[in-house]
Amino acid sequence: MAGEFFIQPKTYDINNSYKVIVKSNTRITPPHARDDVHEIIFEIHDPSFSYVEGQSIGVLAPPPYDFGADHHMRLYSIASTRKGEHGHKEEVAVCVQRCFYVDAISGERYPGKCSNYVCDLNVGDEVTITGPYGRHFLIPRDNEANILMVASGTGIAPFRAFIKHIFEEEDDWKGKVRLFYQADTGLDLLYMNEVKDDIKHHYLQSTFKAVEALSSNSSGESADALVHKLEENAADVWELIQHPKTHVYVAGMRNASAGVDEALSHIAKSEEAWMEKKRELFQEGRWAEHLYDR
Repeated sequence: MAGEFFIQPKTYDINNSYKVIVKSNTRITPPHARDDVHEIIFEIHDPSFSYVEGQSIGVLAPPPYDFGADHHMRLYSIASTRKGEHGHKEEVAVCVQRCFYVDAISGERYPGKCSNYVCDLNVGDEVTITGPYGRHFLIPRDNEANILMVASGTGIAPFRAFIKHIFEEEDDWKGKVRLFYQADTGLDLLYMNEVKDDIKHHYLQSTFKAVEALSSNSSGESADALVHKLEENAADVWELIQHPKTHVYVAGMRNASAGVDEALSHIAKSEEAWMEKKRELFQEGRWAEHLYDR
């Protein structure tokens, strides 16, 4: 995902590591888009490596390290299906936004170590990855389940994998599939823009609907756009929320989760009513989040 923060090795087990080769590194936002986002495909020739949609891999950034840790690891959601990128089992794609941060004391702007390392990789480079991680953000096995996905920024990566698996690899998915995607402009809609439009290929599926929540102002604040789009589709969203076979997934910037809570509190007529329903979804294993800060 796009937000840049370091994960200490004690947080995740990094003993299960793999040496992989960069198969390709492609910018998937147009040159004139605000964000510089890359899709990197790694080639993994180790038969023990396997994953399913919704899981993540860790990338270990090489030295020098600024903070004295043995490793700096960054988690990135896998954007490929379990069958591999383009059906090649040995290939796995991640979606990475080039990030920078501003020192709170000096005010100086610094490049995020991991995101810039990954975005600057060349074809043929060797990289160390770990994982996969995450067992809570997985597609339900029941093909009659409804799936409601809310994404912002590079939070679209796991949902790209979900959608490709459901419509390209499953025989007959009967449940409804809904995607609400928050971005600043149409240029920033990853996998749905002029450079790469994997998700748009499935717009004609009878059970699939995608709603683009784009910022309507020059400041690039798109959180309100997500609230508005959810509320514009209140009947469809609330019907899904009420259905006992609906699973809800939220991925991306933390304000996407806040936007979901705000919109659904309005739709449910009160914050208390929505929180009660959200608690029910969570307790039944039908609510999952992957959130990060920029």
